[in-house]
Amino acid sequence: MILPLFLASLLTVTTSPVIQYSIHFNDAPRHTIDIEMLIPTEGKSEVELMMPTWTPGSYLIREYARNIEEIHAYQVSDGLPLTLQKKEKNRWVVHTNSQPQVMIRYRLYCREMSVRTNWVEKDWALLTGAGTFITVPSLQQHAHKVRLHLPDGWENVATSLTTISTQDAYTVEAKNYDELVDSPILLGALRQETIEAGGTSHRLVNVADEHLWDMKKAATDSAKIIEQQQKFWGVVPYENYVFLNVAAESGGGLEHDNSCVLMTSRWQQKKRDSYIGWLSLVSHEFFHAWNVRRLRPKVLKNYDYENEQIFDELWIAEGITSYYDDLFVARSGLMTAEEYLERLSKTIGGMQGTPGRNVQSLIDSSRDAWIKLYRPDENSSNTRISYYVKGAVVAALLDAQIRQKTNHQRSLDDVMRRLWQDHLETGYTQEDFNKIVHDIAGPEVVTWLQHCISTTDELDYAPLLNAYGLQFKQPKVPAAGEPLEVFLGADASLTDGRLMIKRIMRDSPAHKAGLNVDDEWLAINNFRVGSDWNDRLSHYQPDDEVELLVARRGKLVRVPVRLGVKPAANWKLESIKEPSAEQKAAFANWLQLPTEAKAETKSETETPKP
Repeated sequence: MILPLFLASLLTVTTSPVIQYSIHFNDAPRHTIDIEMLIPTEGKSEVELMMPTWTPGSYLIREYARNIEEIHAYQVSDGLPLTLQKKEKNRWVVHTNSQPQVMIRYRLYCREMSVRTNWVEKDWALLTGAGTFITVPSLQQHAHKVRLHLPDGWENVATSLTTISTQDAYTVEAKNYDELVDSPILLGALRQETIEAGGTSHRLVNVADEHLWDMKKAATDSAKIIEQQQKFWGVVPYENYVFLNVAAESGGGLEHDNSCVLMTSRWQQKKRDSYIGWLSLVSHEFFHAWNVRRLRPKVLKNYDYENEQIFDELWIAEGITSYYDDLFVARSGLMTAEEYLERLSKTIGGMQGTPGRNVQSLIDSSRDAWIKLYRPDENSSNTRISYYVKGAVVAALLDAQIRQKTNHQRSLDDVMRRLWQDHLETGYTQEDFNKIVHDIAGPEVVTWLQHCISTTDELDYAPLLNAYGLQFKQPKVPAAGEPLEVFLGADASLTDGRLMIKRIMRDSPAHKAGLNVDDEWLAINNFRVGSDWNDRLSHYQPDDEVELLVARRGKLVRVPVRLGVKPAANWKLESIKEPSAEQKAAFANWLQLPTEAKAETKSETETPKP
């Protein structure tokens, strides 16, 4: 049983409807924290407690209550235990014994490295609101105060919450539970840089980077992105903003109203391409400060922390954001035109190389996010498409369509600003978005857009290519007598010394032959195969029939396979040889590269550009 720490908690006994927490990190090396929670009973004989099952921005029921190891209730006056009963998977009922306040004490296991969960270790901690704080549903609109008892060496706290004291315990306050859930807390030996942009203060806060990051460079480059996005929207909707950059060999990002969590590597700055990837992540999560955090789909105007909230507009919330993330890095002068086209090419290629694009529409991808996106399996690429990836591609095509239909006088930029103007307070639906597109670009574009997002038909890239004077680089044609590249359509990797089939592409030779995921691949035509399987296959020709020997749950099975030709799928964008003056102007208007970035582009490459 957990012993109460009432004397150490420093919680204030009060009858006001403020919920107070005191967090102790004594067991941080074992990834565990102890939380005391002081709640007013408002004279009720029973008080119900609730913990979220998911967190906004990450659409999966995550069952945060599963990380509670122990939970108990006590009388504040004398420390005697109160009856606490589990009511539902994430709800409890406390019998108050007519006490004006009750103390809840719970121990939380915090060892899941992601932007949407808790991580606590000896030197630092990241706490996410939904995964940390139980609340009283009837008191969610009241203030929530948090005292953080920092271990020795944990010198700093970074959060967008309001700091109200640093005496005895570092104390922060949220005006309501929504703000508490929306405000992650980073603690430990932190490194910080201040970024002034748009008359507003921002902070870049690093942890676990082992001083391998150039903080000043990261802050200076981030400032350029911040300024571009502030200019884009024409409004700064926050009083201060914090980038929580966790350099702990992980990845991902999660947006919040006044902060974001970024996960990266301590080596991320060492190579230009990976650093540009980090800048794109900064751009993506910061864009969400407008799109999805404040400008929300109507379904998300009020969060239901216990149940799925299904909606069609995730391609707008995330796909359009994914389109603009790289675009703002380019517009900030932090990548060249060629680098931008390379990254857009990879996005297009990633979508076109996913068989699931022929199975799941963009709207269905949004609706299925709660059961599919965060639960990938070996068949996922065959049956679904990401609303991030296809959403970004559709956004790029929509932008080109609008520009062409309006003689390059209007763009998707105008649609997003109009969406903000018209639906900031009310939230928006797909129909609202369509109406704005209709008003700006006409009914034909709306009809085209609806077809793109509601069907699985292949996308037409002609508007994008024609608008900016681009083409897809033609794949190399084999010379006469040169062998074609052979294709199996299966991925395999060594696991504990065994070559295991990990993925099979739909309609590929492997799929048609009946090869199974988790087959242990032993031989090709009775010759042993291992990590050299790709090289071994290269000795065969398309249309050759080979026999694969596999062990399927311990039983030897021979699988005849007729090999195919590797699909020619090169989606690399490049400039046409002689773009017109109109195409050159359109390309420049699209990327809006600063003068210095244009000069750098010309010096770095001889590739002709519009």
